[in-house]
Amino acid sequence: MNRPDPSLPRLSASIADRLRLAHVILEPVGVKCAWPVYKAVSDGCSPFFVKVTNRAAAERTLEFLKVSADCPFLPRPICEEALDYDGFAVLCLEWKEARKVNAENMTEGQLGGFAEGCRMLSDALNRYTGPVAPLPEEDTPEGEHAIVLDYMRRHPLTGRLLKPLATLPAAERSYGSRGLVTIHSDLQSANYGFDGDRFAAVYDTDDLTKGLACEDATYAFTERMRRSELSAADRRRLTDLFLRLVAMSPWPREEWLIAINHSRLRIAACRLAKHVDSVLIAFDIARRDRPLRALAAAVKEGCA
Repeated sequence: MNRPDPSLPRLSASIADRLRLAHVILEPVGVKCAWPVYKAVSDGCSPFFVKVTNRAAAERTLEFLKVSADCPFLPRPICEEALDYDGFAVLCLEWKEARKVNAENMTEGQLGGFAEGCRMLSDALNRYTGPVAPLPEEDTPEGEHAIVLDYMRRHPLTGRLLKPLATLPAAERSYGSRGLVTIHSDLQSANYGFDGDRFAAVYDTDDLTKGLACEDATYAFTERMRRSELSAADRRRLTDLFLRLVAMSPWPREEWLIAINHSRLRIAACRLAKHVDSVLIAFDIARRDRPLRALAAAVKEGCA
């Protein structure tokens, strides 16, 4: 199904009619999001969050939020059911006032709030017993590792740049027999926020899947670590904060190492999918992977 491109006046009128409001003004937010999202403003009520998505994702989100009503940073639904709009579903959720903070900019207090919030989020996710799509084989660490190996076979010269990914020991890049749990799967800085040091908001719970409990917290850091605009000082702070996060957590350090390597492989596989026949893409992947490899080495040293 293609991404919807709703008419704002018609969508606003539809929401106003359903919620019995005189009018609704929609302000687009998150322009790079996979699905359209808006801040809705109306006289006589607090602002609320609107997202146009597919029906299955909307129903899963509403069911998850229903069983997680005690989690203070998750939004409450404005409507118990998603609205219909041109074959899509429209979610209307509580607007959480929170400030976006990239992982490298977290204060000491925010790091503690983030650690506690991730534990609470994991508990909430695992109270949800509804259907969760398993990871497709190509999105597992093993599947992504196979994609890297296949590229190296087809492009042996530039493929040598991917040797650090290709030679990861199976124990450091495989779920194996470890128990998987429900995870958010996209806990990047655009999808969580703080009020001071308090972990105050988590957004975008439509794409729940299975993984290691520490993968959500890991992704918040690895998603930043790969970015070329970060300075050396930013990377050192990210590493320091991440090692302290690992030390605070209830999850085994070995699982954090697997989670980092899964992120490394996921980034590589995503780049290869977009540039499947490029002999030059290996240079870009190697550049992005270098700081993540250093992060994995720092965690691995703590495992020894």
